[in-house]
Amino acid sequence: MFLLAFIVLVVQFNALACTKTLKMGTNETNWAPYLIKQGNTFVGIEVDAINTIFKNSPFCIKWVYLPSLSRVQQELKTGNIDITFAASYTKARAEYSHFTDIYRDEIMLLYKHKSAKDVDNLTTLLERGAMVGVNRGSFFGAEFEKLKKRYPNQIVLTSEANTRFGMLNKKRVDYVIDDSVVAHYFAKRYSPILQVKTAPAVNVNGVHFMMSKRSTTLDQVAVINRLIKNNKAAIERIYKPY
Repeated sequence: MFLLAFIVLVVQFNALACTKTLKMGTNETNWAPYLIKQGNTFVGIEVDAINTIFKNSPFCIKWVYLPSLSRVQQELKTGNIDITFAASYTKARAEYSHFTDIYRDEIMLLYKHKSAKDVDNLTTLLERGAMVGVNRGSFFGAEFEKLKKRYPNQIVLTSEANTRFGMLNKKRVDYVIDDSVVAHYFAKRYSPILQVKTAPAVNVNGVHFMMSKRSTTLDQVAVINRLIKNNKAAIERIYKPY
């Protein structure tokens, strides 16, 4: 009976154990409320969503911190990491990465220091010589990519949200383009930061997991797509309060 009980426990353990550990790359340390690095641990609503998606799945998640988003993308190319999150689809990224189905939406808005003028479009503020802080490596749509090339000296690239909003608070940049959920958090922390309500959203799109073609397969992508679909209601509950 003891041997039988032991065998049952082993079978149950193997059923719950992951068959592959996915190295999840991030460059963020204070991307509140999505992700905050606390020592060697990552917490936040994005982490909660990822844990929900991968719970009781064939995959374990190992978080890997890297110094920049461009480094995350480079490590995906080589297969040194397997996956990253909150990724916008681009043709360039699709050359080296698989994309899962969308698991949440992202709204990118324009924010200003209270002393900066309201504008109704990005072109106008750049023509006036304004400095704009954005996340290094992020994609905000084709129109913004054209503006980056036209006004390269006015686009300030940073790796972390707390750096961007800290610069905006100290007027080291005049405007910031960022995720509406993240900006809402930092606007509570820094009273001079305001949304430019006269300007439309810079970009609205769904975000995906981006997976290395070197270290993952389309079959594994399909499994994650099923996990996203099966956990859709739980994922929505996590983001709804924000």
